[in-house]
Order: sequence, then structure tokens, then C-alpha cells
Amino acid sequence: MSICKRALACTLPFTALMAFVANADVSINSTRITAPDTEALATFYKSAFGMFEVQRIAMGDGAEIMLNFGKTEAAAKANPGSQLVLFPRDANQPEDTVPHLVVNVTDMAGTVAAIKAAGGSMEREPFAYGDTGIVIGMGIDPAGNHFEMLYFPSED
Repeated sequence: MSICKRALACTLPFTALMAFVANADVSINSTRITAPDTEALATFYKSAFGMFEVQRIAMGDGAEIMLNFGKTEAAAKANPGSQLVLFPRDANQPEDTVPHLVVNVTDMAGTVAAIKAAGGSMEREPFAYGDTGIVIGMGIDPAGNHFEMLYFPSED
């Protein structure tokens, strides 16, 4: 069976399942990533993406910190969109290379500069996704978490 036929055979049942699930009023609540120092990682995401802390739960020697987007802290707390949850992990745990966080950006170059200035790095510099106008960048935060950034061209 060709790759295209295999992909279609796998995609059709998934699409049917997603149509059923979407009707069940299910949505993403949050994205959780881990770090030995959630305070430092929160500082990175605040600086790199302009996020605000919206909740904190003390956990032994660390804290679970929830962040969200908004023009102000109050707007971030009122934002019904999914949050980024920073969860403490041991420094000895192996790092996870799967990008669990995918964000949309409107200024890829500016966002990359902010990431580097905040202490992050680029795993793969931004690149065009075919001739779609979409640009993808792959970054790594200071705790070793991988994330993906997507730029979509305006529809004007």
C-alpha cells in the first residue's frame, strides 16, 4: 500500500472520530511542560512570549505555575484559552525532545529575537513550509523543553 493510501486510510477514521469528539464539547485545557526550576522557566516564557502568571500552586520545593496570554495580567487571567502549565521535575530526569507547546506568532523574526534574548535557543531557525506562506520555527527553552512556532500569512 502506498504512503498516500496508508495516510488516507489512517486519516479517515481519525477525522470521523474527531467529528464525533468535537461535538462532545471537548477542548484543550492546558499544555504542561516540566522544568527543574519553574520560576526561571516562567521568567523565560513571560519575556519571550509576553505571557502572565495566572495561577500558582506550591509543591514542596517548587511551584506549579500557570501562564496565559493577555495584554495585561487581568486580561490573561480572564482569557478562556488554554494555559501553559509549568510543572516541577527532578534535574536528573532526561529531557523531553517532543515539542509539547505549539504557538502561533505574527512576527516570527521578532519572536525569535525575544526567545534568544530571554535565554532560549533555536533548534531549527524559521523556514518556509513549501509555498504555503506558512513559516515554522523550532525552539528550546532554558529547561530543555522543545516548542514549535507557526506563522500564518494574513488572509488580506
